Amino acid sequence: MDNCFAACGCDGSETITKSDLDRFTDTIENVLNDEKGRRFFRNFMYTSKLKAGRRALDFWEHNERLLGYTENAENVSYRSYLRDVDSLIDEADRIDDIDFATMERLTIARDSENKEEIIGALKLLKVEATKALKREYSAFRRHYAK
Repeated sequence: MDNCFAACGCDGSETITKSDLDRFTDTIENVLNDEKGRRFFRNFMYTSKLKAGRRALDFWEHNERLLGYTENAENVSYRSYLRDVDSLIDEADRIDDIDFATMERLTIARDSENKEEIIGALKLLKVEATKALKREYSAFRRHYAK
């Protein structure tokens, strides 16, 4: 347990190892691509009152879920998938640092109902959402990196 410490803002049952912390403070992608890292990052933003960052992280996670959807009988119907894309488009209006041209590309792809075009636009939006979190991630690194 010497290599662990309680994660800030958690319920006390979750700990972050020093190696996890080192990895999380290396790159923003390391934090975002790890579920525990995202929770840790979100908790940091909550305790630091970084509301815009939490919205951007929610947007990033919503986008990630859409990229992970597959169309099959036990998963999501295509109509439901399109409604979820619509919801993401609405959510983007509350994220200041999302590129308008990228959002327009998603809107056009959504209107065409072409899944490959939608996925391409979602991948670009994931990059935009990551960029939107850079200020919060810099604060996170300053707080935890030694």
